[in-house]
This record gives sequence, structure tokens and C-alpha cells, in this order.
Amino acid sequence: MATKFEDLTIQNNFLFQHVMKNERICKRLIEELLNIKIVKLTYHHTEETIENSADSRGIRLDVIVADENNTHYNLEMQVENRKSKYTGEPLLPKRTRYYQSSLDMDLLSKGQDFDKLNPTYIIFICAFDLFNEGRYVYTFKNRCLENLDLELNNGATVTIINSLGTKGNISPRAKNFLEYVNDKIVRDAFTQEIADEVTRVKRNSEIRRQYMLLEMKLHDARMDGREEGMIEAQTKERQSTAFDMLKDKEPLAKIVKYSRLREEEVYALAQANGLTVIE
Repeated sequence: MATKFEDLTIQNNFLFQHVMKNERICKRLIEELLNIKIVKLTYHHTEETIENSADSRGIRLDVIVADENNTHYNLEMQVENRKSKYTGEPLLPKRTRYYQSSLDMDLLSKGQDFDKLNPTYIIFICAFDLFNEGRYVYTFKNRCLENLDLELNNGATVTIINSLGTKGNISPRAKNFLEYVNDKIVRDAFTQEIADEVTRVKRNSEIRRQYMLLEMKLHDARMDGREEGMIEAQTKERQSTAFDMLKDKEPLAKIVKYSRLREEEVYALAQANGLTVIE
């Protein structure tokens, strides 16, 4: 069931993205997580995308910002470590690849040559440890497997923040933020500012309306996905029935009756499996 709007926490990506529209908070958070200094942020756009299946894309709610050097940052909160229904592997690594390609295409669509692509940071703040090493921060760049000191230097960085981390050096403010993510505990002025912004956002009736619309779209997408899954399973069951009857050399009319496939579907199934249709 959908979480009620008034019960949302910073772990909810919808709420997180609205809080990140506060430039002061967004700027400070990026600085603390990446241990850098930013003079000013520019918001490029916000994006809302709903895909009609529960694949690696899922729901996308982005706030993409750039600093004074035109380095671009894409932040997202991720609570659930979703796995592929095909391989059982975590989807987040390929999700970062999708986000990076989308961000690059967005930059190129603005008329830039690829050799002038701006540096980018894809930042996922996760309420789980994707790699089970206990680190606060996992930073990835493209490196040569034969010589790990050799970097491809394409300007792309993926940073995965683990709110449950215990290892590594991060700033006290970053630790306090991660504790706030986990337990809503306010430890300092920065987390108090975030908590106040969460309250302000949740009092906004227009944002509440947007959340309700988003939940309805998500519900519809899930229902569509379930319906497609049911149809696919039904089709496989019918094909399996027809396949067994073809092997038993049952007549076409009987196969159509019991499998509920059309005649042309039975012929196609037989041809694909080197079987003969008995008229």
C-alpha cells in the first residue's frame, strides 16, 4: 500500500527530491557527501518519469544541478535493493548506467560536442549496503583492469552512499545526515534545517496533490504490469498444452479446443519445434 503523504520521510525519493529543490540544502549535502566546495548551484530541470513495468528504470524523479564549473550532479534516494527477476542480481548498478546515458544524452541534446561533455556525478543515497562491505561511500570511475592506476578519465563518476555504513572517512555533517536518513534523528543545525524543510514541503497542498497523482500513476503501472504478466503466463500454459498434444499427435481441432490457441498459432508452434500438425 502507498505510504500516506503525511507519513513520508526523507527516505521517500519524492519527498527527498522536493527537499533538494532547496538550493542551500542541496549544495551543502553535495559538498558534505563528496568533500568538495561549491560556489553556486544551477537547477537544470526536474523530471518525472513513470515506466509501465517494474524493470531497472522504475520511477524516475530527478533534480539535476550544476555547479559554477558546469559539473553536473544527479541525486536520488534509494530505499529498496531491487533485484532482477531474470538473474536475481541487484538492479542498481545498471540503473546507474541508464542514468549516466540519460544525463549524457541530455547534455548532448543541448548542442555540445561529445568531447566537451561536462563532468558528471551520479549519486545514489541508499538505505542499504549494496556491496556488504560496511563503507559509507563507494566511488566508481572507469579504470583499466590490467593497470588499476590507469583511469579512462571520461569525466563520469558514480557515488553510492550507504546510510548504514561504519567504515571510511566522511564529515561529521555527512554522518549526521545519514543518521537522519535512518532514524529521523536531528543532531546538528544542518539536519534541523532538513527536518524543517521536510515539514514545509509536507504542508504544501500542491506537492501533496502531485504525490497523490504520482501514486495513482504508479498503481496503474503496476496493474498494467501484473496484467501483462498474467497474459504471458496464460500464453505459455496454452503453448505448453498444445506442444504436448502435438507430440502425442493429437488432431488440430482437438489441440485448438483444449489449448485455446488459434490454428495459425498451433502451426507456428509446430514449425518452431519441428513437429507435424495432424489435420
